[in-house]
Amino acid sequence: MMDLVGKAWGRFQILEERGRGGMAAVFKAHDCVLQRTVALKVLLPAMAANKEFTERFRREAITAANLRHPNIVTIYDVGSHDRFQYIVMEYLGGPTLQREIQRTGPLPTTRLLHILGQLAGALDYAHKQGLVHRDVKPANIILGPGDHATLTDFGLVKAARKSTLTGEGRTMGTLRYMSPEQAMGRELDARADVYSLGVVVYEMLVGETPFSGTTPYGMLHSVIYETPPPLLQRNSSIAPGVESAVFRALSKDANRRFGTAGEFAQKVAAAAGTGAAVVVTTDALHEALLILNTAEGLKYPIYQSGATIGRDADNDIVLPYRQVSRRHAQIECTQSSCTVKDLGSTNGTFVNGRPLAPRERHPLRPGDGLRMGPVTLTASQPPDAGRHARSGTGAGFGAP
Repeated sequence: MMDLVGKAWGRFQILEERGRGGMAAVFKAHDCVLQRTVALKVLLPAMAANKEFTERFRREAITAANLRHPNIVTIYDVGSHDRFQYIVMEYLGGPTLQREIQRTGPLPTTRLLHILGQLAGALDYAHKQGLVHRDVKPANIILGPGDHATLTDFGLVKAARKSTLTGEGRTMGTLRYMSPEQAMGRELDARADVYSLGVVVYEMLVGETPFSGTTPYGMLHSVIYETPPPLLQRNSSIAPGVESAVFRALSKDANRRFGTAGEFAQKVAAAAGTGAAVVVTTDALHEALLILNTAEGLKYPIYQSGATIGRDADNDIVLPYRQVSRRHAQIECTQSSCTVKDLGSTNGTFVNGRPLAPRERHPLRPGDGLRMGPVTLTASQPPDAGRHARSGTGAGFGAP
């Protein structure tokens, strides 16, 4: 079934295979309906036969589809064909960072900082949504024109509160970049991704990862217990401060690492002493006006451009439940306030238990509960909303 090259598969014409892992194969394909080239990720038969896994695959793909960031791959759709699950993503034709390191060896500092800033911004954005990527590695980073970096493969992404190591992903490639707490099957937070980003930076600096065990057991032992070899032994041109920053990111104790990927990137840039700046792109640049929070800890920022909510994958906030209409509700914002309106949904939109009339605009403020189907989204202020209000740069929603 997986030999699809040259064949029509549902609405897609499969052009070539781009990669294959333990869970899925990725194809370059033509979407014959929307007339565009896409990347099509199809679950392998052994995985697709497991109903529990395929449902989790679908839900996690929809979670990743809600991420909107210039350095995170865009997911267009999630579906099934011939009993197999697939994800439709934007097609990125550039090489992976892994392939680029294999081609060039260690990267120049200015190039490293440019790539690092983009990755840090993408991770900080995902972390603010309550998500942990769990599989940050050069093979999951695509380089486009001008070294535009795109983080891909959110198939292992989990809500931070529920993120623990499972059987999938336990490959040698993943183990090289895995944090000690992930290797031990412990609960994860954003600092696990900071560790993995530290391994990626280590590899960009010297051309190889800190550990390269010959067996899974040996690799696990190294990740959990051993100290990484000094960077200066492998590349004497590295500034000592850069080595210190990388080793802090690679601390076995998550509490000793940087709190955010952006903080790590800025520290590396400052220590490099080249005068090159690192630009960390985050959702703060878009000035979120309101945050919608789920009971599971996911966070959906609402910007002045507003957001649509519904079951279809092209909404800004995707809620994959049958009780939620394909396009269920819409949030519209000005610089000082947000409103929500029902888009003629089947089961209605509720604010603090009150049903909205179709097309009725209703104020949405911090503390309000917005319910659609089985999901309640609780509105809250962004952490820096009060500062924006005092400086006149954004919405304060009544903050002093």
